[in-house]
Amino acid sequence: MVLSMHRLRVGFVGLGRRGRFHLQRISLRNDIVPVAMVVDGTEEVEIGEPEGCRIVSDCGELFVDEDIDVILVTGMQPGRLETVRRALDRGRSVALPSPLTVDEAALVADGSSGPRLLVLSDCLADDDFRVARDQVQSGRLGEPRALAHTTWGFVGSGRRQSPGDGRLPFPLLHRLEQFLLLTAVDQLSVSAHRLAGSGASEGIGVRFLSPAGMTARIEYHPSSPAPLASGWMIAGTEGGYRDFEVFSVTDDEEVYGTPLASTSIDLDSIYDDLLVQWNDDAHRADVLRRAVRLTRLVEAVGVSLVDGVEVTIDL
Repeated sequence: MVLSMHRLRVGFVGLGRRGRFHLQRISLRNDIVPVAMVVDGTEEVEIGEPEGCRIVSDCGELFVDEDIDVILVTGMQPGRLETVRRALDRGRSVALPSPLTVDEAALVADGSSGPRLLVLSDCLADDDFRVARDQVQSGRLGEPRALAHTTWGFVGSGRRQSPGDGRLPFPLLHRLEQFLLLTAVDQLSVSAHRLAGSGASEGIGVRFLSPAGMTARIEYHPSSPAPLASGWMIAGTEGGYRDFEVFSVTDDEEVYGTPLASTSIDLDSIYDDLLVQWNDDAHRADVLRRAVRLTRLVEAVGVSLVDGVEVTIDL
């Protein structure tokens, strides 16, 4: 956990399911403190008032509150973009959960000083991803040439899990962001398709190809009666990774695996990264560049899925 000399003071807007999760997690920390939250009669959940955190009914009260460092706008509620714009226009720093919408990503280019836009990336908590990323960054795998991730499982056929409304499911969005963190590609061809299964066709498969020949495949299927969770599988120029194990090829062309220390899911990594963004402008700039790239990637996946075409994008 990152320890800061300054307690980052947060005001909350949009306390739906995701907002409640962030509020509960942040309330457990000593270096980030909830100061105020906007709650009205349309909220999806009932929450208690954390100690020392007051409830207000209007975002305007957060904008003028000098006791707040960052306004965390969660969820995808109507008017989110306008709330973010108003906050930035009033000189207030804003944190948004990833991924950003196209219009929100456009705000990233507006100045490097003054009010700041920060991004919360839920995908950072994943234990398998963090171990895989460590192996990639260490150079032990060489250059990643082929990547794959599959998550199949049966969670019912409710509309909440369906991509039919044009929005990709959050588990898939998390994998797309992790993919960007595991690779360094600047251009991709994207091909997305639906996966048939039990009941409605709710699954989504995405394939990627870079001009340099790197390939990747990600599948998310919430209505498959055949469960399968592969984690990240990476084939590099020097080695491979799968399921907390790194693989190497001997001079005799034999493959042997070396088990790695598995870690637990680290929910605090999301907020550790938020603190680093607050204190380190260079890191914040890197996070914002990734956020813009993710927005472009998500948009390309959506176009390919709807139109049934391969989409080439510059990241």
